[in-house]
Amino acid sequence: MHNLREELHAYYTPLRLDRIAENAVYVARRDAIFAAMDAYETANPDTHPYLLKARLHEEIARRSEPVIFRHSPFFFELGVRPAECWGAPTEWAPASWMLCRRNPRVQQTERMRWIHHFRSRNDKSPVKLWNIWDVFDYDHHCLAYTRLLDVGVNGILREIAEEQSPDNSPEKAAFLEAAARGCHALLTLAGRFAERAGAMLQTEADPRVHRNLERMAASAAHVPAHPPRTFYEGLAMLWFLREATASLEDIGISVLGHVDRLLIGLYRADLAAGRLDESEARDLLARWMLPTDIKFHVDDNPWPETSTCMELGGCDADGAPVYNELTRMILDVHREHGMINPKPNCRISAASAEDYLRQIAATTLGGHNNFALINDDVLIPAFLRAGKTLAEARLYVNGGCQEPMVEGVEHSAGAFYYFNLARAFDLSLRPVEHAAGQEIIPEAEQHLPEPLTAKADFETFYQDALTRIQALIRLGADWVRELGQRTWEIQPCPLFSASLADCLSSGKDYTAGGARYNPSGICLVGFATVIDSLAVIRRAVFDEKWLSLDELNQALAANWKGYEALRARIVALPKFGHDEPVTNALARRLAADLGGFVRLLENERGGNFQASLFVYYFFRWSGVDVRATPDGRGCGELLSQGVAPARLHPPEHLTDVFRTLTHIDFADLPGNSVVDIQLPAGGVLQPAELVALIRAFVCLNGPTLQLNCVSPAVLREAQGSPERHRDLIVRISGLSARFVALTKDVQDEIISRTMMVT
Repeated sequence: MHNLREELHAYYTPLRLDRIAENAVYVARRDAIFAAMDAYETANPDTHPYLLKARLHEEIARRSEPVIFRHSPFFFELGVRPAECWGAPTEWAPASWMLCRRNPRVQQTERMRWIHHFRSRNDKSPVKLWNIWDVFDYDHHCLAYTRLLDVGVNGILREIAEEQSPDNSPEKAAFLEAAARGCHALLTLAGRFAERAGAMLQTEADPRVHRNLERMAASAAHVPAHPPRTFYEGLAMLWFLREATASLEDIGISVLGHVDRLLIGLYRADLAAGRLDESEARDLLARWMLPTDIKFHVDDNPWPETSTCMELGGCDADGAPVYNELTRMILDVHREHGMINPKPNCRISAASAEDYLRQIAATTLGGHNNFALINDDVLIPAFLRAGKTLAEARLYVNGGCQEPMVEGVEHSAGAFYYFNLARAFDLSLRPVEHAAGQEIIPEAEQHLPEPLTAKADFETFYQDALTRIQALIRLGADWVRELGQRTWEIQPCPLFSASLADCLSSGKDYTAGGARYNPSGICLVGFATVIDSLAVIRRAVFDEKWLSLDELNQALAANWKGYEALRARIVALPKFGHDEPVTNALARRLAADLGGFVRLLENERGGNFQASLFVYYFFRWSGVDVRATPDGRGCGELLSQGVAPARLHPPEHLTDVFRTLTHIDFADLPGNSVVDIQLPAGGVLQPAELVALIRAFVCLNGPTLQLNCVSPAVLREAQGSPERHRDLIVRISGLSARFVALTKDVQDEIISRTMMVT
């Protein structure tokens, strides 16, 4: 492993984004592909976008430079992406040619200008309402691994051939041709690896390296064209499909697959045939998982977002539990080698095996703060309510962070439209304010809400506030839908689409709505902040009448300066997470009102939007844009995180938080909802106690749980003496990181999190 680490470091260091412009060999390769595509488009200006992408696939397959790492048995590196890229578009990737050349041509419209004007991370905008990355989610994808491992790419090619007919429409004919050419480009790349490995074999003297090259040469000639025959080939096929498809399509393939479900049969067959023993399997898994951490230089990266996940546990399509010797081995190897990636997204349920939960608990308490624990008993019903079949719903995965999608039938676009719920409520109370250098586009100003005025009762106030918030959510969704309808012209992905159910029969790319299901997500940021604010207004302004709305707005405008006693009284009121009737009822109602409303909004692919309370790190990034709020929070302070309580007046007991969650119908939120909890380390909790806590979370309707078992004292010590704590891992939000590599402000935020007791 040491030799492989050194080999990977040596290759990927010059490909770091902060150095890649100086990498003359890489830049020349990218420029050559761009130039070839420019020349082709000039000579063939009427080429259908699908076929233009197919031509790009072929140029990349022909001009890329397959790289073989001598101390790895896996083949995957094509030399056409920066190190810190999992496939999402970047100007440095040759596959971004269509996006770079065509996107400015068709999307620089007034609507696009308005979208970016309302964006939260836009210093010139006073609105800062959402963080829409683009009008289409080019990230968070999952290939149809189950289907691909069952039939191979040749099986997909046979299905394409069956759909081809002289009677097809020009669009379907173009799509099918592009899909077939993309598949052949993928096989060309595998063949080039086989040839290179075979050539290297002729001069390789090291027996271990010779064995790696033998495996590569034989397997790259077989997979992904055909289904894998061994556990090794299964691992190789998963990794190659992910890396090669991302490099060809210019989309983020975030999911490596439901590994323990997909490969357990191959593993057991190898053991029975004597082709493999556990020691070799563990070594294969370690070498399979290692590259992501090296590519993203996690040891010194202050924000190592890799968007690279593997799914574990849960169940299969028939509902049979997935927990086996491979699950145990993957978790053990991940911990043993101190890995951060691939992110282990572990599906759990009331039926989860005790040994499974105990291993997760013991690993977490040992400082391996890497897990997202995702509740099947919540998400499978959510998928059913969203229209999936039971067999489909059981095969869901989570990619990027915890964004769920049903493997093989959809791209859920789960995390590209982050809506600042707290800012929308803020703008509903008081008019937007302009800071120096900021301006609002006059045509866009008409879309901002009129401030709420005094009402006769809380019901009227709530409905008026809800109407304003919903109007702003719809505004972003409408603009995204209008502009996203052009995506099939800008960034079609016929190779990826060929693996998704119904794209071939419909003859449409997934960007044009060809897949069986076509949802998009809207992540609602600051949920508990808004619940607590509404609860304050209900109690203080309407029920007990010791505060008027005008007086509250005056205190908010002053950022509580001069109103310290009022603020203290407000902060002391019951909050979301206290399992208190008023906040519980408000949480249930607002979640249902927003979830039901979002579900009615249509997206650019003919599907619907779906709400989530997954917020990544926008509880911090969006919090700076929100003025003082009625819950007692100050201007610019943190918003509530996911569906966890806010930090102003935290609950005393974790069980209160879990009981609060039972009042929300998370099946209305198929985009997932996440609870982040900080627990003490250092022997305070035992594995059995943490298992009991996880089971309580599941039984009390918790959606997704992220645990950070850390000692604040150790964190503070690590700030002062980082050299002594190089291996300290913390969970930030949808990612984990080495604590000492983080910037001080992120470190401080983690230290400030509420330490919960059970």
